[in-house]
Amino acid sequence: MGNGPSLNDMPADTLQKYDTFGVNYCPYSPTYYVCVDNDILINHHEKIYKLASGAKLAFLAAKEFGSSRLYDLNNLFLIRKDETDFKDERFFSGFTVVYVALKAAFYLGYERVHLFGVDFNKEWDHYKPDYPRGDVEHRAARMDEMFYHFKLAQKVYAENDRRIINHSRRSRLDLIFPRK
Repeated sequence: MGNGPSLNDMPADTLQKYDTFGVNYCPYSPTYYVCVDNDILINHHEKIYKLASGAKLAFLAAKEFGSSRLYDLNNLFLIRKDETDFKDERFFSGFTVVYVALKAAFYLGYERVHLFGVDFNKEWDHYKPDYPRGDVEHRAARMDEMFYHFKLAQKVYAENDRRIINHSRRSRLDLIFPRK
């Protein structure tokens, strides 16, 4: 699950019925937590500690190991470059934590993944107005790389008879992920 405005449109029972992957500053307690953003891991680790510590597994970027008490968690899974890559990957993060979460779901054996809150727009809106926006221009410039990595994830899932289903707002991702 991403953190875009369409996260607010997610059916209320989703969190109880299904395992979830929450990223960065997600607004709920996810089954699995994923964060590879250096700024969040180093400077805002206290804001995400409860999310990471309450998850079955907390997937965190290995490169920041030791930078905070997050890395002392018993449920920690370090994400290292080149260890969990998809073939033809250009960047291990795909420039979006959602791509990393898709890889985690794949390697954990999930057959279907439903995307909520992955609105993929240059405005970088989030589910709440005061969500930390970060460097929007920098991210917007990398949207083509993100798109490439989302296509790669879809290809890997399809080649293994698995599915990624898009429930987010209409965007370029509709060219990649089916809605049903």
